[in-house]
Amino acid sequence: MAIVYVTSNRMRKDSNTKELKPIVDLRPAEQFGDLRAVFDHEMQPDNREDIEEASARLQEFDQNFDYILPNGSPLATFTTGLLLKDYVNLYEPIRVLMWDKIYMKYSVEDVRLG
Repeated sequence: MAIVYVTSNRMRKDSNTKELKPIVDLRPAEQFGDLRAVFDHEMQPDNREDIEEASARLQEFDQNFDYILPNGSPLATFTTGLLLKDYVNLYEPIRVLMWDKIYMKYSVEDVRLG
């Protein structure tokens, strides 16, 4: 099954239950594959150890099947893109999920660098 790599999993504390919950409901993206955070809530894209962990998470990225879902921190999204260059063929498309707020669903955009 495909994997949807979420660039940043931003969380907030629920005022009633005090549990951490995602800021954005990403469940509609599950139709494209299993959701997997590149940078989870505790990770910072300017911390070397966190960057190494994010890089390890991206090693399994398969651009023929998997998706990138930009979410949350712009710095985490930018860093994810920089890390991906080591694992992809830059002449082949990378599939990116983009939220369409008019139709309330994700669409797939192919990003080509070469």
